[in-house]
Amino acid sequence: MRTPMDETTFLEFYKNTMLCGSKNLQSFVCKQLEAEHRITFDEQMKLDDTSSTIYFESKRDLKGIITRTTSSKDFMNFYEEFEFKKLYKYSVPFFFEIEGEKTIEKVLKEKKIIFFEKETYKPPYIIAGALKEASPLVYKEDGKIFVKFVLQKMYVLPDTYDQVLYRYPIVIYINPELNMLEIRYDSMHYSYSEQIDREAYYKIVVAGIEWIKETIGLSLFCCEHGDTIRITNDIQNTDVKMYKQMMEMKSGGSAELTASESEDYMLPFIGELRELIDENEELFNEADEVKQLLLQYLNEKEATANYPYIYIKRVKPVENQSYIVKLTFDYFNGKYTLLQHITGSCKDLGMGRMNDAIEYFSRSSSFVKGEKI
Repeated sequence: MRTPMDETTFLEFYKNTMLCGSKNLQSFVCKQLEAEHRITFDEQMKLDDTSSTIYFESKRDLKGIITRTTSSKDFMNFYEEFEFKKLYKYSVPFFFEIEGEKTIEKVLKEKKIIFFEKETYKPPYIIAGALKEASPLVYKEDGKIFVKFVLQKMYVLPDTYDQVLYRYPIVIYINPELNMLEIRYDSMHYSYSEQIDREAYYKIVVAGIEWIKETIGLSLFCCEHGDTIRITNDIQNTDVKMYKQMMEMKSGGSAELTASESEDYMLPFIGELRELIDENEELFNEADEVKQLLLQYLNEKEATANYPYIYIKRVKPVENQSYIVKLTFDYFNGKYTLLQHITGSCKDLGMGRMNDAIEYFSRSSSFVKGEKI
């Protein structure tokens, strides 16, 4: 068990985590802070010495807003809650059963697992290195239960070689009404020269499954997805559409992927792109930010490449509220289904779209209970 860290170091993890996030995520967080009246851009509030709301001159100063709020212990409860409620890039869904008259909430309380209370929250100042070492925190909203584990991760900046330590939350989302749950997690940040662990995400899912079965005592079942494509293509569906099932290349060629087979495919151009970067190192070094974005993308493809897959789009009345979910079938050695939540032009970076997606797949019978794990 790790010993507690000092407050300054603990806060530094919040700051690094948010600053290495996308500008869209930072903007979303700032809007949430303003909505909760934790920050303001109203000059009248600037003159009010009794207000606990912090005044900022510009909404465009995302870095300044993030840096100041994450550096204050008064905002710990905001960022802790945000980790429960934010959009995660990946999730692996399961059906579950619980014995007898037990409820998940009752079991968690019997295990003396701490429930998050925003107004009284006090951090333990400990961040674990692995899920098995982490102390979970529970959040409940509208009958849904969220169990969060936070791990500490590190990557190295390519220009200065400084080590950046950041928070890596993993959330188990439980919907008792549907008898479904998801293990939710984000992309890891990779350094340029870092060896990619293709088992990293698999280990997260396996550790999550073990915790769910051993601690809560749930029986877990895979999601059977045999009718997903047929149901999604049903002409009665007007707001859910098959978005993509084929790779189209600029040259005019295309590769159609059958979305029900269990074979694994690696994108053929990953190695060629890496070779292109190496051969033109001097040119890419002049645009280092582009280089790092491209390498991050390639690392992600290596770490998560399993095919076939389909893209499904949930069409909303306002286009920038529509969202896309990529379903990779027979993921992790053919065992599980992976949902990848594509940010794209969608401005909603909260958990609502994830909850909406899993509810659709369940209620439409796109997913049905399959083999017991």
